Amino acid sequence: MKIQLQGITKAYGKDKVLNNINLQVKEGKFLSILGSSGAGKSTILKIISGLVSQDNGRIKIDGLDISNYPVEKRNIGYIFQSPLLFPHMTVEENIAFGLQVKKWDSQSIAKRICELVKLLQIEGLEKRLPSMISGGQQQRVAIARALAPKPNILLMDEPFSSLDSKLREEMGELVKEIQEKLNLTIIFVTHDKNESLTLSHEIAILLDGGIAQIDTPKNVYYKPNSKKVAEFMGQCSYITGKIEGNTFHSSIGKFKVTGVEGEAILFLRPEQIKICEGDTFKIESYKIIGRQVIYTIKSENTYLLVEDSAHDILPVGKTIGLTFPNKDLHFWKRHQQI
Repeated sequence: MKIQLQGITKAYGKDKVLNNINLQVKEGKFLSILGSSGAGKSTILKIISGLVSQDNGRIKIDGLDISNYPVEKRNIGYIFQSPLLFPHMTVEENIAFGLQVKKWDSQSIAKRICELVKLLQIEGLEKRLPSMISGGQQQRVAIARALAPKPNILLMDEPFSSLDSKLREEMGELVKEIQEKLNLTIIFVTHDKNESLTLSHEIAILLDGGIAQIDTPKNVYYKPNSKKVAEFMGQCSYITGKIEGNTFHSSIGKFKVTGVEGEAILFLRPEQIKICEGDTFKIESYKIIGRQVIYTIKSENTYLLVEDSAHDILPVGKTIGLTFPNKDLHFWKRHQQI
């Protein structure tokens, strides 16, 4: 189902956390919300679910205004950072709990448990208590419990933050498979940028109490609409110059461009620039990040960040050549407030 947030504001005392949030998620889409700690990401989920009330604004599901509905009437699943399973209940009892509250009959409950156990790949754990299964298995049970009543929308609040990187990746793949199989509408809060880029149909960047940009992962990363969004999503380089006659003239060379005129700034990510033979550019410093190395490279008054394999690290002071992308480039107008 489609969900819309219209003009949502929320303050805790004098601290305004959310300021006029407008957001729309189409049916069957996976939206990630990214933002720094305290930005209000979890508050958005709590307002949607009804756990917290907004100060102003409306929440609509398929056009129906649910702004004043109690939690139990919204038919929204919620998965928290911690599984929060009932410790005295078995896996199947945890999954069944919400269905019993909704007065499902025992045969329908048993059938639904069977479906979810298979979907979440937790066969054989039905009779175990939460203390008898791993953290990853507990989170699978929590997802099954949230899905049991067949919610219209699933909210996920950093559900994999306590898991190791390998397990996070596995759980992300599983949730994506489930989302596609069930055509679920998911709003997913995470602080992991790579996770959001991998899983999402769209990403909403929450900065300074508002949505700074909402777009596809590719556009949010490679075509940010502001310097704040660009730097929030990772390291980048800015090349200043001037566009005349569909050509961008800069200190590092010329680039073909259409639709923009005048002074401009070319935006590039480190992996978009490649090292080659030459002596135009000089390595100033480098930083090793896992299997990659990020070089800081200077040409006249321009500094560039360039990503390369850390297998063979080039020394500081070495002169090199660089190649740049020649299509689908992203520019800001120089006078644009970035």
